[in-house]
Amino acid sequence: MNLIEYYLKYLQELADGSRKPPEGMELTEQEPMARATELQTQIQAIGIPEFVRRCAQLDGQTLPPEVYENYKPEELMAALSALASQDMPQEADSEPQPNPAEPPKIDEPDGPRSAYEVLLDCCLLDENLLYYLIDVLKRGAEEEFQKLALVTARKAFTQADFLYWFATKQDRAEQNELICVTLMDAVFDRLAAEGQKELIAALLCGDQTTFELFRCDAPELQHLPEATFDWYEKNYLQGFYPVRYMLKYNGVAFPKEAHS
Repeated sequence: MNLIEYYLKYLQELADGSRKPPEGMELTEQEPMARATELQTQIQAIGIPEFVRRCAQLDGQTLPPEVYENYKPEELMAALSALASQDMPQEADSEPQPNPAEPPKIDEPDGPRSAYEVLLDCCLLDENLLYYLIDVLKRGAEEEFQKLALVTARKAFTQADFLYWFATKQDRAEQNELICVTLMDAVFDRLAAEGQKELIAALLCGDQTTFELFRCDAPELQHLPEATFDWYEKNYLQGFYPVRYMLKYNGVAFPKEAHS
């Protein structure tokens, strides 16, 4: 395994709760996006190699020096892209190898959290990984996407299945979430048409001050008493909808029907 593979393995284990944070790191947030931001900030402070070293040390391992040699931060996306043409890491050897034409189907849920949510959680832990996910979906790179799914969620599924699940997520939610998502997506569409990119970015990042100032003037929200930041956080931010809007904003098309 190389450094990137160790890094993604540790991220996935932190995301699904099977791993404790290494020495010098503490995760206090429970909401996925807030936890991802918290972890990302701490990893950026110490660097990916040191993060990997501390996680390995927590497992009682000392990784070979060559794992760390010649590592450059910009290699993360390149390494992930290269996975599409390489064998899977050793940990995935016991997994059925995906057939790009007929990948295994996943019935939701497949546990306390679906594999789709695990993939999103992992991608939110690192800015570069999130941008890689967006790029893969924009390009429709099916094999790269399935490799990413296997590395992060230890499952294989198609882009079409993932995007359909994401597109219809609010339809399976409670009424408050459906209303909030429908309303906020319309708000973001209006802001996008007005070219207000910085405001969109601040709102999608969950900046409370920005939201509270914005809702006072937004015609969609100013006459809706329940549209508080807590309402927005619970029904939009915690449901990965900011990532979905980022995909839409970047031109990713969502299927209207389930993949057969």
